[in-house]
Amino acid sequence: MEHLRVAQLKTRVSLVVCVIDAITSQAPLGNTTAVSLEGTRSKAISKSNGSYIFNDLPPGEYRLIVQSEYYFQEQTLITVGNDNFIEVVQLKPLPSYPFSQGVGLIRLMLQDAAGVPVRNAELKATLLTEECARARVMTDQLDKGAEEITLGAFTGVVTAGDAYMLRGRGAKAAEELIRIAEVVEHQKRFRLAKKLTKAFTRGSLLLPVQETRSTERGEAVVAFRGGRISAFQTELVITHGSNKPYVTQEVFVSEGTTANLGMIRLT
Repeated sequence: MEHLRVAQLKTRVSLVVCVIDAITSQAPLGNTTAVSLEGTRSKAISKSNGSYIFNDLPPGEYRLIVQSEYYFQEQTLITVGNDNFIEVVQLKPLPSYPFSQGVGLIRLMLQDAAGVPVRNAELKATLLTEECARARVMTDQLDKGAEEITLGAFTGVVTAGDAYMLRGRGAKAAEELIRIAEVVEHQKRFRLAKKLTKAFTRGSLLLPVQETRSTERGEAVVAFRGGRISAFQTELVITHGSNKPYVTQEVFVSEGTTANLGMIRLT
């Protein structure tokens, strides 16, 4: 009897890319999302849950590029090792994005001192109204240098990629901008993208921070998904250029309406 030798080929998952809409925390709108890696011929395998898988990547550094019709293109450098690696990419909506009726918006145009449209200016809008807090710290003491945070009293879902202003309680409360890197335990424990530089106590607030940038025409829109209350105060910070000049102003926003700031000159 002739013996047959069967060779079984196995592939190794090297990278999983999860792409989500920064407004809805769901899969991006439309069917145009493209995920690619510079430095490899490996193609992404799309899955029904909205994730993209790269197999058998040599360890090293790659540039991840995500493109989709209604969103800004996102690029980030990632390091792939020998273990499975998960990267969450939040896509920021373009001004042409079909926002739902209940979303509160801030719209504006940006020019420099010469009247030229400013592209790629960075915009951060922090919700100042405490009732808009997405969650609260549940540990008695959150020490400086902490890499994980335990939360409770949620008013919405906290997902990887979210940015928040962590604000303590009291007249001289500490504040720190944080970003969620990983959901360790759903609606409970989260890993931070960077270690805390300050200490916080139980009850400290997570105030949502919405981030975006301006288009080639200098157009920008900041969107706020539905929250606990229908009207709230925000602080808008605009930065641009190598010296990072900034413009800061408070803007009152109501769900389902647009606060139009018109033209802003960055001098």
